[in-house]
Amino acid sequence: MTHPPKVSVVVPAYNAETTIGPLLDSLLRVDYPDFEVIVINDGSRDGTHDVVVRYPVRLVNQWNKGASAARDAGLRLASGEIVAYVDSDVTVTPDWLRNLVKPFADPSIAATTGHMIVMKNETCASWMRSLDIERRYSRRKTFTRVAHGPNCAFRRSILLEVGGFDPAWYHAEDTEVSYRIWQKGYRIRYVPEAIVYHVADENWRTFLRKRYRDSKAFTRMLARYTRSAMLEDDFVSLGMKVQPPVFLATLFLAIIAFALLLTPLGMLGLIALATGLLITLLLIIPEALAVARGSRRANFFFKGIGLGFARGFAWGIGLGVGGVSQVVRR
Repeated sequence: MTHPPKVSVVVPAYNAETTIGPLLDSLLRVDYPDFEVIVINDGSRDGTHDVVVRYPVRLVNQWNKGASAARDAGLRLASGEIVAYVDSDVTVTPDWLRNLVKPFADPSIAATTGHMIVMKNETCASWMRSLDIERRYSRRKTFTRVAHGPNCAFRRSILLEVGGFDPAWYHAEDTEVSYRIWQKGYRIRYVPEAIVYHVADENWRTFLRKRYRDSKAFTRMLARYTRSAMLEDDFVSLGMKVQPPVFLATLFLAIIAFALLLTPLGMLGLIALATGLLITLLLIIPEALAVARGSRRANFFFKGIGLGFARGFAWGIGLGVGGVSQVVRR
């Protein structure tokens, strides 16, 4: 491409009144010659609409249908050759769009994805999330399997060719559409210079709710794209692949141990439970140490262990609930 292509930046937004203003401020400072911003207000019940109307962007209101439907609606309305996506709770750097679009000069590139830095606050949960994302990005290859939703761009014609975003996916819609792009023989390029900053997780409740949701969505990937999800995805960490089944097994062991408590097999059940808890502890300790070391707060080591256990069980429950859902669907 001799001239930079026009880009449509699509922002799916739901109850984003506290974060979308900073995002739109940062988008207005983007150094790129030709782009539009389309905000899809997905049935927000707060003041998102009132914030967005103060900016020179296109605002589209729709009933709450979910992030995937909002992304797809933006795709259908986009006039740019390239459609870029950011979440409503990030801010972008001035050169973000220029860097994200640059690889499309190669006609074999169907999508690009940039680097997301998760901010930290005074909570242990924010440190755990931020360091986990840093580790996952550090292992990304030049050609990656997933165009990560908070920071990605697609060649519009190819995204339409594969059918766009599927509104039936309540979560992980970015991963699902990325797998379809790879199946068509196209490539996705990781661009570490295209940086966005994601707000910190508010508290441990938000952190655990999202981890449950992640694991539940992962079961859908396993059911439909088994090889891609287990072997080829370079953004889902090994910990997320290993820990959910381990914690789910530990949860079952706890139930069995208490059920057998008053029987001759009770001691055997307790030994199995203790073994499961020891394995899970060994999985958590390195991360808790990293959190304590990075934050320079010794108490975060113990909080990290507690939060690691809670996250593991949230993952395990999500895996169990999602697995049962997939069996029922089949």
